[in-house]
Amino acid sequence: MHTAPGVPQPSAPGGGRRLMALLMALLFLSACAPASKSEEELHKEVQALKAQMAAMQEKLNQVQTDQQAILALLKKPALPAEPLAMPGQPPAAESLTVDQLLASKDRYLGARVKLKGVVGPVMMHHKSLMLKSPKGMVEVLFGNLPDPKVIQKLTSTTLDKPITVTGVVNLAPSQGAGALFQINAEAVEF
Repeated sequence: MHTAPGVPQPSAPGGGRRLMALLMALLFLSACAPASKSEEELHKEVQALKAQMAAMQEKLNQVQTDQQAILALLKKPALPAEPLAMPGQPPAAESLTVDQLLASKDRYLGARVKLKGVVGPVMMHHKSLMLKSPKGMVEVLFGNLPDPKVIQKLTSTTLDKPITVTGVVNLAPSQGAGALFQINAEAVEF
């Protein structure tokens, strides 16, 4: 092929372009290839994240187990309310009468007793009632009973039969109502 001087000649078909494309490909591959040190660091970070995920999954499983246990406890039927025993006090044994309590004042002061007696006056606004006997009366405070139905029955029903009250015997703060002792009722039996 003849060439004219001063006129640019086309390069050999495909030879220079191939070299240029090969150099571009090598440059691209070397720029995109991660360094071996960075790859190791990434691998360590991935392993650390996997360990954290496993720990979180274990905690989540424990929380779910605890939730199921709580739900199971909530689904159990409630046991009937029993009087709470104070530390150092044995549960009440036999039922006493109001006369027996008043006859042995010092023996039962601060002790838990079961007291059986005839209901006297009921003071609805104080949520208290009097258990009466020929020797005197004992005031029973029933406002802190756990069952609101029992409180309702005590304030709205005429009680002709004796009741049994379980609670701790205390001195009455004032004896204006005629009661020497006061019992905070923990349970009432009709």
